[in-house]
Amino acid sequence: MKQIALSSILVLAMAGGAWAQASDGPPEDAAPGACFARVVTPEAVERVTERVIDTKARVEVRTIPAQFETVQERVLVREGTTVYRSVPAVFKTVAEEIEIEPGLTKTVMKQVLVEPARVIEDVIEPQYDVIDVQKLIAPAREERIEIPATYKTVERDIARGGTAAWVPILCEDNASPSKIAEIQTALTEAGHPIEIDGKFGPQTFAAMKAFQLEQDLPVGVLTVSTVERLGVSPT
Repeated sequence: MKQIALSSILVLAMAGGAWAQASDGPPEDAAPGACFARVVTPEAVERVTERVIDTKARVEVRTIPAQFETVQERVLVREGTTVYRSVPAVFKTVAEEIEIEPGLTKTVMKQVLVEPARVIEDVIEPQYDVIDVQKLIAPAREERIEIPATYKTVERDIARGGTAAWVPILCEDNASPSKIAEIQTALTEAGHPIEIDGKFGPQTFAAMKAFQLEQDLPVGVLTVSTVERLGVSPT
């Protein structure tokens, strides 16, 4: 006699089912080569609402860039200086009579100083211009920000009480690839289209669970009752 553990896919399916539990041994009257699972049918299913963490609390380190402002600044374009220049003396020519002999005069021309030579001091004022400059207000820095956890409300079904019974199932010992292909075809025709490849993979498992939920059948293992409800012979 074989247990459900012969099929890794079916063991995985059984472990994922809401009401199916792995068996610790088949019924005493089980036929050689048969596969069974112990299925618990709950007396009641209670839907509960829970508040669960959606995202965990965390700390983020953010870089705050430096801050600048534009200000106007008066800058020196040319320095002030003092320039000295010489101004020559100014003369004028005038006529002057001079006595050559007693009673005899002569007119001669001579240079007379009008304005003496001098030095003039010219002061050149410094030249400024107004330009826009970027002034640092606050330097760049790192800031640690605590982001609190977020929560969400979820609903789940909890089975209460119930009865347990051994039910025949299909496993890799009694379900050939051709039989799995028949089941995949039936699931597709029942409104759960999947690839028909003769392998009981995740896609087939999901389609089986959806069909079982629709038909109010034990969920999570490929029971004989599920196969028969699909219109497929279990043998």
